[in-house]
Amino acid sequence: MLLKCLLSLYAFLLFWGTIGLFVFPSLLIYFLVYLFKRYPQDVFQFLSSVIYRIFFKLLPIVDLNLDIKENMPDGAIYIATHQSNLDYPILGSFIPRYLTVTNLNFTKIPFASYVGKLIGARSLNKNNLGEIAIMYQELENILKEQRNIIIFPEGTRSNGEKLGKFKKGSFRLAIKTKSPIIPIIIDGTVKLLAKGDPCFKTLHKSEVKVTMLDPIYPENFDNEQELLNYTHKVMEYENNRD
Repeated sequence: MLLKCLLSLYAFLLFWGTIGLFVFPSLLIYFLVYLFKRYPQDVFQFLSSVIYRIFFKLLPIVDLNLDIKENMPDGAIYIATHQSNLDYPILGSFIPRYLTVTNLNFTKIPFASYVGKLIGARSLNKNNLGEIAIMYQELENILKEQRNIIIFPEGTRSNGEKLGKFKKGSFRLAIKTKSPIIPIIIDGTVKLLAKGDPCFKTLHKSEVKVTMLDPIYPENFDNEQELLNYTHKVMEYENNRD
């Protein structure tokens, strides 16, 4: 148990240490291009994706296997299964120009909040209807400008055994903005780091398989519920294949 917790501490220091090495050069580049790019945070986000890839290369217990499409559409809603906090940097390592919504509240730490926004993360209070409405409008605008969204439709982390019930928000957005949905199955992170556990569950190298499925186009469905049901069925089949 002690070794597993020490490995978790190493992973924590590695992750934030790597970010620390890159954050100030990234911020410098961000401010240099601020006046010349509509979305200067794209530069910061790209450098963050490099950080994530370095992190997983240096984390000895993760064997990351990415099966993703060569031509990924823009203006898409990428929805993924969710087993662990490791899922965020995994998706951020290969999805470009995105915004993602998280339940993690980092707004009380000013610098972390600022960097989080540059990386593309938004902290959402589910009990604040006004905040939800503002976030929903921002997501709409992002999609209309051919940028991407990452959402975990289950709304929370699962044990990886069964796909949970989907929330309707991402499917309502897809119907309204006519944006394609790109399902992603993440399998294996729960074997490394479970919900509520600060320590890794193993010291052995484990495969984390990430599979991107074919796009699902909302114009082929009559309403958001029909789109939700079909997407859940497709993802549940793929999630249970192994």
